[in-house]
This record gives sequence, structure tokens and C-alpha cells, in this order.
Amino acid sequence: MDRIIVLLCGCIIAASGFAAPNTLTLEKALELARLNSPQLRAARLQTQAAEKAVAASGRWKNPKLEFEAEGIGGDLDGFSDTEYTIGLKQTFERGGKRKHERAVAQESIGMAFHAEAEQELALLADVRVAFIEVMAQQEIGKVREEQKELGQAFVKVAKRRHKAGAASEMDVVQAELQMEEIILSQTCCFGDLEAARHRLASLVGIPEKELGELVADYYTLEAIKPAALAETHPLLKQMDARIATTRAQAQRAKAKDAADITLGAGYRYESAGDMSTFVLGASMPLNFVRSGRAEEAATLVRADALAAQREEIRRKLQQELSVISALYKGAKMEAELTRNNLIPKAVQAYELSQAGYEAGRYSWIELIASQQHLAEIRVREIEALKDAHLARAELYRFMKEGI
Repeated sequence: MDRIIVLLCGCIIAASGFAAPNTLTLEKALELARLNSPQLRAARLQTQAAEKAVAASGRWKNPKLEFEAEGIGGDLDGFSDTEYTIGLKQTFERGGKRKHERAVAQESIGMAFHAEAEQELALLADVRVAFIEVMAQQEIGKVREEQKELGQAFVKVAKRRHKAGAASEMDVVQAELQMEEIILSQTCCFGDLEAARHRLASLVGIPEKELGELVADYYTLEAIKPAALAETHPLLKQMDARIATTRAQAQRAKAKDAADITLGAGYRYESAGDMSTFVLGASMPLNFVRSGRAEEAATLVRADALAAQREEIRRKLQQELSVISALYKGAKMEAELTRNNLIPKAVQAYELSQAGYEAGRYSWIELIASQQHLAEIRVREIEALKDAHLARAELYRFMKEGI
């Protein structure tokens, strides 16, 4: 009960036009989500890891230190011909292997960066959806609260008229029944409001009690012009980076066929003649089997497959964008028609039924029905606005600043 009273007070404050000291705007909610999201933090760390991987790629191979001793302790024929050799070997990669290794690491940064951008777009869209859910429940709560106040007034009027003999006992029962229905719908509204607030609090990363009262211009809908999907969408850019990375991997695979050269230099000591000499050496593998070519061909085929996949993703995104834009227009039109046509008529019908009831021309049931009908139409406008705002929030999955 205490929880319901707190939420009710919040709705009353918002309805009176004064903002509570502790309020939450959409911009503040989005900022909190950026700061507190573990998923977004993980994506940022993945980008940082990819950046650091570039510094570790394409480096020279470490040289090898070799030592060799022969004839230690004397040969089998009894002579001491011990030889000691110590040398240093360095492998020099050919075919641009180091360059291609750095290219692969560099393209991987793009994959991580655009994946982070995609995560941010999805997170902010989810926050917008949750924010709208709370706002819609707040607005419905205001309507139910006004209903409750009218219902209480109806009950008082019915009892007073019944006591004066101008109304029947049925009028009193109908008024009390209407009051119970309003309280029941109000209770359900507060349950939905609390659940929506918990979802929003989880997304922005703060306790639900710290959300405060949500403040936004709920009843204003902006016009949206049809637009094609931008090629800079993070998911498309991520696919571009994957394709570029795969092609860089193909070049790296091709470079494997280039034989590396290993050069060595050292010092040799022969105890039999007490001689010291400087030795040089070189080695190169004989690449009779060129597996790099085959690996390059397979990797390029994978790159072509990714390009085809990118086109399919772009097609689906464009389709989704068109559908959501159409849903937004439909919900916006429904909200405007409800506000401009239905609500004025419902208000007029309620005022006429109220005046007719006072004049004795209409029954109590007709008065209650007209009042309930007005409330339901107002709720219908709120729900149509909610559908439009939700569609608008989904559009934010396509670009940071919307269309």
C-alpha cells in the first residue's frame, strides 16, 4: 500500500505541472546507461585490446643462440679433438609477412570499434523503450487518478440524491461499483508502472528508488521523412571490417609461400690444433608445396561470402527500417485522430450526460458510461502515443541521432 501511495503521489505531482526535485530526463537516463552498462564496458575493452594487439603484431622474430660441443672427454681412438661452436641465428621473413600481420591486426580494430558502436545503439534504444514504458504508465495513472476523484464525487452525489429521494438505491450501487472498478484498474496500473521502472533502473544501472519522477514531452510527436538505410550503420561497417580483415588474412596466407632466410654467425674452437675460427651460415626452406596459395583462395572465398552476407543484412535492415517507419506513421496518425476527433466528442458526450442527469433526462448508468468512455478514449490516446514513441525508439537502432 505504501508503494502505491508513493507512485500515486508522483503521478499527482506530474499532473499538477510541477516537477519533483528528483527527476530523470531521457538524456540523463541515456548518459547513465553509457556510464554503467557492463555490456558496453566489455565492448570498449575489446576495442582497447584490439588496439594493443596492433603493437604486438608484425615484430621481428627473436634470434636464436646455439651452442655445440663435439669430442668432449676424447674420441674413441684416444685422441682429444674437442670442438666447441657457439653462434647466433636470425630469421628474416620474406614476402611481406610482417606487413600483412600488422594489416590483419589493424583491420581487427575496426571490427571491435563498430561492434562497440552497435552495442551502444542497441543499449540506448532499449533505454528509450523502457523510458517510454514508464512514461506511458505514468500518464495512464493520471487518467485513473482523475477517474477516481470523479468516482468519489459520483458516490457522494448518488448518496445525497438517494437520501433526498431523487435517486434510487441502484444508483448508489452503480456508483460504488464504478468506484471499485476504477480502484482495480488503478492497482493494475501501478503494478505495471513499478515493473517498468525496475526494467529502466536495470538498464541505466541505478537502484529503482533513485530513478525519481520521469520528465518528458510525452504528447509531442515529430514528423519523420522516409530515408534509406545509411551505409554507415555500425552493423554494416562491422561487416566491412570483417571483409577487410579476411582479405588481409588472405594476403598473409599468400605470403607463407615466400621462403624465409635464416642467417647465422658464430665462433668455433678446435682443441686439437688450438685453432679458433669465425663461421657463417645460411639456410632457406625449399617450398615445393605451396600451401599458401590454396589457403589464400579459400580465404578469399570466405571474404566473398561475407560480402554476400553483408548485402543480406543491409536488405533486412532496410526492410526493418521501412516497417518501423510505417508503424510510426500509423501510430502517430491514430494518436492525432484520437486527440482531435474522439476526445472532443467524448468530452462533449460526458458534459451533455452530466447536464442531462442533473436535469433528470438521463439515468445514472448513462452518466457513468459516458465518463468511463471518456477515460478509455484518453487511455487509447496514451497507448497510441506509446506505440509511436516505441517505434521512434526502434529507429534509434539505425543511427545515433535518428533519421
